[in-house]
Amino acid sequence: MNLLQQGGFMMWPLLVLSIASLAVMAERFIVFTTRRLPSATALSPIFDLFQTKGTDAALHEVEGIAPTYLQFFNALFNDLPLPAKEQKIHHVGEEVLFSFRRRLDFLATVATTAPLIGLLGTVLGMINAFSRLSASGNVDITMLAGGIWQALLTTAAGLSVAIPSLLAHRWFCREYDKNAFAMQHMSNTFLEGCK
Repeated sequence: MNLLQQGGFMMWPLLVLSIASLAVMAERFIVFTTRRLPSATALSPIFDLFQTKGTDAALHEVEGIAPTYLQFFNALFNDLPLPAKEQKIHHVGEEVLFSFRRRLDFLATVATTAPLIGLLGTVLGMINAFSRLSASGNVDITMLAGGIWQALLTTAAGLSVAIPSLLAHRWFCREYDKNAFAMQHMSNTFLEGCK
């Protein structure tokens, strides 16, 4: 709490951003690690089940191992003509992927904004330190040094919030891309088999 007071009032927005970004990181980490598209090996029995017992049996199996993708597999297994089926798969795939992309823009915004808030706090702190120095009339280097290190606390806090947010954002984007590629590859392979 002492560092928050010493860093000035710009530390409070940084504290709020850090709490919000940590909450988003934790929530997105859970989403990306628990809702992965099953591997081709795990999906092979589902496609076999679709061939032998039909759509309902295959979808029941999907619901058990990957409920997030149920609508996607429903579109994949429907009886529409191929052009309409491809369009439906594309539309539902985008909806599924959108659920993974949620709140990633917030992390990117935090990674960009937090250093700027920290820099603003530093500039305001330096202005305050120099104005106190000029008002006192005598040059006391210890007073100036104390004002500068306190002003720099907001820059350090801003970077401490921005760096983890940036790293998390990059990792989540990578996982998103891997998931999108896996869905695309799987649907293309399945549709090739239907032709």
